[in-house]
Amino acid sequence: MIVVCKGCGKSQRQEDLFCPDCGAKLIQDEGLRTLPMEGPLGGVTTTRLQTSESLMRPNGAARLNLHVIRSGQILPLEGPGEFVVGRVSSGQSILPDVDLEPYAAYDSGVSRLHARIRIQDGDISIMDLGSSNGTRLNNEKLSPHQPYPIHHKDVLRFGRLSIQALTGE
Repeated sequence: MIVVCKGCGKSQRQEDLFCPDCGAKLIQDEGLRTLPMEGPLGGVTTTRLQTSESLMRPNGAARLNLHVIRSGQILPLEGPGEFVVGRVSSGQSILPDVDLEPYAAYDSGVSRLHARIRIQDGDISIMDLGSSNGTRLNNEKLSPHQPYPIHHKDVLRFGRLSIQALTGE
């Protein structure tokens, strides 16, 4: 069965969770809801919040959507602006705008302040901030402190953590 993506209007397969062209979430949900979980004390039930579609949905004002390949999560960035990508660590005084720690960033070699993404005047670029394990764009290692353009479906690698850039173009 075919569904029409609400982000770009293109026909997609129903079994796809996200549009391969623009990254929009194809499966609808009803917003925040709690899901039962088995608690640490045997039969005790706790709840956790499931991310709402409004937080996950990469359309609207977002100019760049970061698709975490390992988890399938979409992280929308609304421009114009600059976004520091990295991981949060305890005792850190300057925090990144995009925290990759929930995606095993430490184990993947992501620095605390790894790279900067700039969305400005219709252009999107990335700059490695002198990270320990480097940043790659489509498998090419970036020189630190030099901007490189990002295009639709480019693969960014922060250390060993791969993320696909979806610009909706």
